[in-house]
Amino acid sequence: MKHRRALFITVPIAILLLPLGIYLVDRATAHDTIARNVMVEGVDVGGLNIADATIAVENDLRSSSGVFTVNGSTFKLSPVEIGLDADVASAIAAASEARNTGSFLARFASWLASFSKSEQVPLEITFDRDAIDSVFDAWEGTAVSNPAFEGAVVVIDGVVVPQYPRSGEGIDRAFAVTQMEREMSRLDKTGVVVPVIEVRPVLTNAQIDATAAEVRTMISEPIQMISSEVGFRVTFDTKDLAAAVIAGISEDGTEIVSTFDPEVVLAILEPRRTEYEILPVNARVDVNLETDVISVIPGRSGPLLDVDGLIASMKAASLGAKTGEFPLLVGAQPELTTEQAQALTTLKPLGGFTTAHPANEDRVINIQAMADEVDGAIVPPGETWSINDHVGERTEAKGYVAAWAIINGVPYCCDHAANIGGGVSQFGTTMFNAIFYSCLEDVEHRPHSLYFTRYPMGREATLGVPGPDVSFRNNTDSPVLIKTAYTSTSITVKMYGNNGGLVCTDITHPVEDVVAFEEELVADELDEIHPGERVKERGGIDGFLVKVDRVVTYPDGRQELDLALVWRYRPLTTLFTVHPCEITGEPIDCPIKLPSLINKTWEQALATLDELGLLAAKNSGFVDNPEQDNIVLLQDPAPGEWVPFGSTITLTVGEFAE
Repeated sequence: MKHRRALFITVPIAILLLPLGIYLVDRATAHDTIARNVMVEGVDVGGLNIADATIAVENDLRSSSGVFTVNGSTFKLSPVEIGLDADVASAIAAASEARNTGSFLARFASWLASFSKSEQVPLEITFDRDAIDSVFDAWEGTAVSNPAFEGAVVVIDGVVVPQYPRSGEGIDRAFAVTQMEREMSRLDKTGVVVPVIEVRPVLTNAQIDATAAEVRTMISEPIQMISSEVGFRVTFDTKDLAAAVIAGISEDGTEIVSTFDPEVVLAILEPRRTEYEILPVNARVDVNLETDVISVIPGRSGPLLDVDGLIASMKAASLGAKTGEFPLLVGAQPELTTEQAQALTTLKPLGGFTTAHPANEDRVINIQAMADEVDGAIVPPGETWSINDHVGERTEAKGYVAAWAIINGVPYCCDHAANIGGGVSQFGTTMFNAIFYSCLEDVEHRPHSLYFTRYPMGREATLGVPGPDVSFRNNTDSPVLIKTAYTSTSITVKMYGNNGGLVCTDITHPVEDVVAFEEELVADELDEIHPGERVKERGGIDGFLVKVDRVVTYPDGRQELDLALVWRYRPLTTLFTVHPCEITGEPIDCPIKLPSLINKTWEQALATLDELGLLAAKNSGFVDNPEQDNIVLLQDPAPGEWVPFGSTITLTVGEFAE
């Protein structure tokens, strides 16, 4: 009886625990997906990860067009046309939390309910009301035969034409907007009939006449606008004024207002813009790199056109004295003001570096172009600065040219996109060493894959777009000023700031694990090299591992190591171009350079050809000198010619007849 009672107790417990076990397994295998039967605006995202769920909702939402009927005309409307936007990210985040919040029992109960009941997650959707109004305007133009008209004042060939308001039909906009937004927010669209109602204009004929009279006055005579500040004056003739004047209905629809179109006015002024609008000029910081004396070349603010003020001034002038002020916004500040630049004169030299290069190479053009772009850069405290962010892509439009570059680990020139700006890694190396010795924080740099003796081992950097890059963080409490200088054979980068008196030096350890370069042969594709000849295309470079430490010395004499650089350079083969037959791999017999067989006996010639892997064909040539009997008189091809292995050489052999 005890066994039977235990069985009756155990079986129900097992039955109850079975769903719980399934739940635990289900959630363990689907921990990175949204719970079952979760819907976002009608889209089932259950079982999808966040990325796939986002795509599913966005695709369904933006691909579902609506159908609207206006006066019996049917229009298909895409969500894109009315600027539909939705906060899909927030909805998906909420969906990922659905059925996964609350206590364990609450989550378990929600899981059980997911098999029979969906959970809806709301999606916030917005529309562009201006775009909706434009759609309604287009529909009315097509489907409404007698549309209402609010009236207008236009200028045609210099003549002011009033267009009076009239009653008619139009879409019930307030109601239709609500219908449209509700319909376009749903995936299960059913189609909407847009109501058309009688529309009575708000404006009156008297308002149109008053504005038309005002416009006639505005364009009746030329006006002159004068800037006393910069001595600029401009005359708008009646043709200019007629082209620029416009009349539009106010936002509340209660009046029609005349003004001048800013775009037309600016187009008229554009040829003379530099006479009145002067761009701000940055102050410049000049540094004598030998004495480290910093001086400032002042900048200046620049007046900018006050467009809104000009339009208002033009209207007042056109309705009044026919002259008015040409207003300018004075004092637009440069990015670097004279006062800001003056504050930099207290900076001290932190560190710098110079590297040398041959003169008159294409790469020097690129190095100097980059130096010019970087010169004078200022890095505020705590900010990160990078060459690529500051300079951008190297292009021919910026003055960069094609030059040698390391592409896929091999020096190459010059039909690759990376060759434009080739050689600027020398600037990157110089910049990195200036950062290194200034005790600034290294953020990103990467040495070359190959070692070049013009750079310091392990303490150099390559550049590319979008990477590799050279960047640092100004880890001081003072701005850092970057200055560059160059000669025909060198490039210098020097940093100025205040790092608290730190001094940085390097310890470059002996190289380790040297891998000697090997020889590489490539086949001659131009058929210019004979067997046994070699043309050296490049020298080889050994590979090795090098370690470089940066040692920081504090003002109190204390020292610590704050950078431990380790880099392995790859070896580069020395490259020779040879005849294809000398490339290892497939056994190919080389062509043979024919020796001279003339004056040899037939037997001697035959033996020589046999040793060379050549065949012989014998022609008799009758001679009257017995000493020429059995002697080779002629050979074809001639001596010195190159012939394929196994070729037949025709020999003319003397035959003496008594």
